[in-house]
Amino acid sequence: MHNYIVYHKAEKMGYPAIDIDKLAIYTKKPTVNIKGSRIWLIAGEGSPRKYYLRATFVIGSVEPSDKPLFKSRVIGTDGQLLDPMPPLNGESWLKSFVKEQGNFAFGFSRINNIVVVEALKSILLANTLR
Repeated sequence: MHNYIVYHKAEKMGYPAIDIDKLAIYTKKPTVNIKGSRIWLIAGEGSPRKYYLRATFVIGSVEPSDKPLFKSRVIGTDGQLLDPMPPLNGESWLKSFVKEQGNFAFGFSRINNIVVVEALKSILLANTLR
């Protein structure tokens, strides 16, 4: 299974990430052979930028987008919307990960850094097992 990052920029999308209520994301990028992979949805808000983990899910299906700015809608079958959203700014790996991801300008992208994947898993577990 591969891990992918998706970034939600509230200013660009027109609504805050906390308003996301479904395990689904939109992308302009190709979505071939991604079923069964995991999405990590990171939200960025404010200035200076604050980052949060909003959701994670396993990709169940891909369909054409109903939003004209995007090519595909990627839908999850198993996952979690996190509320409250755990902050990421204090994480030691975040700065280099943001740089590695081109300040999240690349959009839907595969995460190749296992340290980041393991850290995201730890944050998920710490915020869902209460």
